[in-house]
Amino acid sequence: MDTATRPSGIPSHSPRYTEALACAAELHRNQWRKGKAVPYIAHLITVSALVWEDGGSEDQAIAALLHDAIEDAGQSHASIDRQFGTEVADIVLACTDTEGPVALGGEKEPWIIRKTRTIEQLGSQSEAALLVMAADKAHNARDMVVDTRVDPRVWGKFRAGLDGSAWYLWSVRDRLKDQLPGSRSVALLGEAVEEILRSPALLARVPAELTPEAWVKGYLERPQTHPKD
Repeated sequence: MDTATRPSGIPSHSPRYTEALACAAELHRNQWRKGKAVPYIAHLITVSALVWEDGGSEDQAIAALLHDAIEDAGQSHASIDRQFGTEVADIVLACTDTEGPVALGGEKEPWIIRKTRTIEQLGSQSEAALLVMAADKAHNARDMVVDTRVDPRVWGKFRAGLDGSAWYLWSVRDRLKDQLPGSRSVALLGEAVEEILRSPALLARVPAELTPEAWVKGYLERPQTHPKD
């Protein structure tokens, strides 16, 4: 493997990144990927790697490691700011799709409210935050596709099922493709979305007069299919 793209002896990352990796591992040590025996830290490491590969900065790669720390690990913007700086904290907050006192034990808002707000706010997010969000969605979508190739019933383990997951991932990709042209993560997300749209499980739901894209886009008009939070 060629590792000589930079002068010898120059570190590829600082001790801050190592600290963030240890911090993420501790914060999520008792969490697992949905429906399987994979430690949650595997997702965080992959998202961070995708950010590096997409040309992201160290702050963005650190934020990728911590992108669920507010939503799922009891952290706050202030606590992340103190340890890793404002830029990292701002990105993590942008990646947090819930509002309210979740970190204090409160309940998350309904799925459809959180995801609709995330989609609506993509247009006002910083490019730094979008790069991390794209990597997160790319890994989640790829994971879903690979798992459901083996068993389409796996869609049932996700709160929104196939219908809601397809709509959400399609909607995010539809916006990010214009906001992050040339992004590797957006390309990976797009590939996963296309596979979902062409999957037998989804095509079986689409009326003959509609394309898969049109049917997925109309998800909000079918409230009977929304998850009951």
